[in-house]
Amino acid sequence: MAENDTHGPTALRASALQEDALAAGASQASAPEGAAGGWPERLATRHGVLELPVFLPDATRAVVRTLDSGDLRTAGVEALVVNAFHLLRSPGARLIKAAGGVHRFMAWDGPVLSDSGGFQVFSLIRQNPNAGTIRQNEVIFREPATGEKIVLTPEKVIQLQLQLDSDIVVCLDDCTSADESEAEQARAVERTVRWAGRCRAEFDRLLEEASPRKAKRGIESASRRRPHPPVGHPLPGGEGSGGTAVGKPDAPEAGGRPLLFAVVQGGASEVLRRQCATDLAAIGFDGFGYGGWPIAPDGSLLTNLLRHVAEGVPRGTPLHALGVGRPDHVVRAAALGYTMFDCTLPTRDARHHRLLSFLPGHDQGPFDADTPFFEYVYILDQRHANDFGPVDPTCDAPCCTRYSRAYLRHLFKIEDATAERLASIHNLRFYTRLIDGMRRQRAAEAKTRDAGAGAAQGMASSSGSP
Repeated sequence: MAENDTHGPTALRASALQEDALAAGASQASAPEGAAGGWPERLATRHGVLELPVFLPDATRAVVRTLDSGDLRTAGVEALVVNAFHLLRSPGARLIKAAGGVHRFMAWDGPVLSDSGGFQVFSLIRQNPNAGTIRQNEVIFREPATGEKIVLTPEKVIQLQLQLDSDIVVCLDDCTSADESEAEQARAVERTVRWAGRCRAEFDRLLEEASPRKAKRGIESASRRRPHPPVGHPLPGGEGSGGTAVGKPDAPEAGGRPLLFAVVQGGASEVLRRQCATDLAAIGFDGFGYGGWPIAPDGSLLTNLLRHVAEGVPRGTPLHALGVGRPDHVVRAAALGYTMFDCTLPTRDARHHRLLSFLPGHDQGPFDADTPFFEYVYILDQRHANDFGPVDPTCDAPCCTRYSRAYLRHLFKIEDATAERLASIHNLRFYTRLIDGMRRQRAAEAKTRDAGAGAAQGMASSSGSP
């Protein structure tokens, strides 16, 4: 998934299911234990607990380009995103399953979220109808080079991701661009919700089937410890539909079930966005993602659309800003309640000679999207040819602790692969440092709110004393 720097309204009548979900959302508005401002602080997965917010680099084809798993750990990366559709095309889900799952395949022991690939498939088909066909119950994609037909259904997408052994599985959704007609957006929302229900049903079925097999091997499964609810009910795990150990300090360790996220569509329509979020919340998921292109033609973040989605899902649920990655956009989306981010920008920029650096005095935060806190260093600029200082003097990645701007420029000029590797580690380290600062900022804000609430309670008690 990638951010684009370079990813009369129709009256809609709410169904009884929507009304029930709205009522449930109101009753679930209280924050999970430990959540700051109503949003979760952590997310437990089978491969570790993620502190939130978190940035997940895109390992689209089971690799973050130019880097290995050791480089990712050096940069402080905690989790990755892979693309199920691309991995289906090559090397194939069966091969990855035979390798022991995507973690073993790419030697990564942290959490992995697998994107369904819906964004890529639908974008390709809508741009070029010859690339495939979107039907009510399936999507047919044709390989441009070979003409091979790939059929994707909600059930197949879930099967594929569980074969990969992903920690976070994402439903198949019908992705539209913001400028599609409202009629087309409405059809996409209907299809997205219907497919999400089918994804959920298949997810439940496969987990129930897997439980006896795990029990025979002496492995206790999460679905046996806590019965997995049928379609139409929130997943267990806490207040709201936050799922397994969302926001809980005593989150279970690795060994539980995968998590299931749904994607909210609706284009540029506030009504459709809210309807989609409400209908998906009624089905029940562990988390939700913002679906569709998040960037306006002028490069600005579509803040209002992200806000509609954030306001439409149950408070306390992890919310993934799919494809949002520019540093100031990450900060702005986090202020709306988004806790998870992914994008190809850091490593793509690095490979194209563009490195990130905090402005002096801004490396620790607090961060404000309306106040500049970073700059781009175009390393091939002539002014860096004799600059023997680091790209960012506050950075602790190898690029800055060992090498100079002049040396990195030299490596790019001679097209040595080391340049892309060092620059990619550096940019990813910028993002993990940004996330660390955002976590500190959120913790400080929570402490201030708690202190204010305590003071107000104390004053109320004093005023009520005889």
